[in-house]
Amino acid sequence: MRINEVAKLTGVSARTLQYYDEIGLLIPEKLNNGYRDYSDENLDKLQKILFYRFLKFKLNDIKELLDGDIDSLKILEQQRELILKEKEKFEIILYNIEKTIKTHKGEQTMTVEEKFNGFKKEDLNKYEDQAIEKYGKETIEESKKRQSDKEDIVAEKFNSVFRSMVEYKQDGLNIEEKEVQSKVEDLYNYMNKYAFDCSIEVFSYIGKGYSQNPEFKNNIDKFGEGIAEYISKAIEIFCNDRLNK
Repeated sequence: MRINEVAKLTGVSARTLQYYDEIGLLIPEKLNNGYRDYSDENLDKLQKILFYRFLKFKLNDIKELLDGDIDSLKILEQQRELILKEKEKFEIILYNIEKTIKTHKGEQTMTVEEKFNGFKKEDLNKYEDQAIEKYGKETIEESKKRQSDKEDIVAEKFNSVFRSMVEYKQDGLNIEEKEVQSKVEDLYNYMNKYAFDCSIEVFSYIGKGYSQNPEFKNNIDKFGEGIAEYISKAIEIFCNDRLNK
């Protein structure tokens, strides 16, 4: 494929492609007439370059990565992880922007407390303390590592589940419905990913705390009246189903 065709296909200017060739980042075959001819392998490499450029990597760093002893699959898996991290950050920003726009339009109000309700780091620690008391410290030893520098992401992940639960409750969905149980599973997975290795037994105990612990109940009910009880019962169904299998 000639340089102008590659430029049209990818949106990368011909001058940029020439520069990549000059610095040894992307070297196409040279035909007898001097024209550059890009192979499928060149295009695959260009895709990897664009992934890294999207993630703000410097060209020298990209060259070192691509020239190193790393197979293509490993590079793609690495890029996927980096992009997923960026995706989580943008999801948080997007939600806050949408909420702020609605506030400016007068469609809703946005209190300071509302911006930070849900599962902040200190909220997770409270749940961990409860788990330690009943199940031992070994259950939550990895908690701090998993939350490090991810407090906003953790908050938004849990909050997104609670917002969905509010919608399901308002729509009259039974706690045994597939949609509700799917969100409970998300909640369980987030607990394992961002907090600690949470067994079904521990998750069941935490779920009971949603409705029985006044502080936790009040915090979750900020999303909607009665939502703590709704989620608590949904978690009970989820856990019983798995414990009885």
